Amino acid sequence: MEILLDTHAALFAWIEPESLSPRARGILEDAAHTIYFSQVSLFEIAIKHRIGKLPLPESPATYVASRVQWSGFHYLPLEDADIAAMADLPAPHRDPFDWLLIATARRRSLPLMSRDAVFKQYPLEVVW
Repeated sequence: MEILLDTHAALFAWIEPESLSPRARGILEDAAHTIYFSQVSLFEIAIKHRIGKLPLPESPATYVASRVQWSGFHYLPLEDADIAAMADLPAPHRDPFDWLLIATARRRSLPLMSRDAVFKQYPLEVVW
């Protein structure tokens, strides 16, 4: 299975794995799965760190790069088509980071690992 992580799912995997659901933890621990970490999540982490909502032991760039490598995740750069795909989404959610993750997952036909219940209102597979 290939799967895209919501930002909180990646942070849980790195900081609080006990906060993951058993299914999510099982997927992340199974080397047969390809796990994608989006550039969108790096952007979100950097902003939250900058405004004091997410303390990290090092800069967001260093922290994320080392954790992506350590966890075996695959870095997924943001593409113009991902951004443009946001225009086609319904609007039950107001978080632009989530819009980008949803648009990316839909465009690439990837399930999205998230505990965010609002994601279930979108036409995509949500795994938690």
